[in-house]
Amino acid sequence: MKSVEAKLKDAKEKVEAKIASAKDKYVEKREAEIDKWNAELDDLDAKITAAAVDTKEKLAHDEHITVLRQKRDEAKAKLAEIRAAGDDKWEDLKDGLESIWTTIKDGFEKVKAKF
Repeated sequence: MKSVEAKLKDAKEKVEAKIASAKDKYVEKREAEIDKWNAELDDLDAKITAAAVDTKEKLAHDEHITVLRQKRDEAKAKLAEIRAAGDDKWEDLKDGLESIWTTIKDGFEKVKAKF
């Protein structure tokens, strides 16, 4: 029969494994979304270049694309922080990434609506 200490150790390991698994799933999901955004940014860039728009309008769209790329890079950096964070800290960092995520999604919707 297992001692109380052994049971507690087993329970702790199970909880830590679940936390690590949740973190890994979250990171993988977000990495896949970043890959999707990379493709969408390239597609939007191509559409803007191909569109018959005046120089002023093209510059405005280019600025939007640049901002989206900067936000994407911020998201990648925050995701790297989450990946490196301990299992007890990653949930705190997740809120910061979610804020960036919302900004990027909104930005994509605005630019895609024009093309």
